[in-house]
Amino acid sequence: MLTFDVKQSGGPPPGIYRGTFQTVENTEHEEFGAGLKFDFLIADGDHKGEHATRITGAEPTPKNAAGRLLAGITGQTLVPNTSVDLAPFVGREYLLQVEETKTGSTRIATAMPAWTK
Repeated sequence: MLTFDVKQSGGPPPGIYRGTFQTVENTEHEEFGAGLKFDFLIADGDHKGEHATRITGAEPTPKNAAGRLLAGITGQTLVPNTSVDLAPFVGREYLLQVEETKTGSTRIATAMPAWTK
């Protein structure tokens, strides 16, 4: 076989997508230390089935990337010194804005509910 289809790496290209929330897991980076990895599965279009992710710092605050994603997933303003349970949101659909990073890969910039309460 001498013909190959070249696939894009690093997630779907920049754009707006519908995706289902999959999980948040702890992660460790040798340069940046502990973090959180938010994972969504693209629900439709040319990139259906691809994962869009965002790695943030490990300590969410109302003003950092982790906190903004938590607020977007829950659809609520974060309140300091409270706990957020994401289990009820697994499998729900969101609108995701995916942006390109300085290194050329992509990451989730924002997430907002695509459902109503």
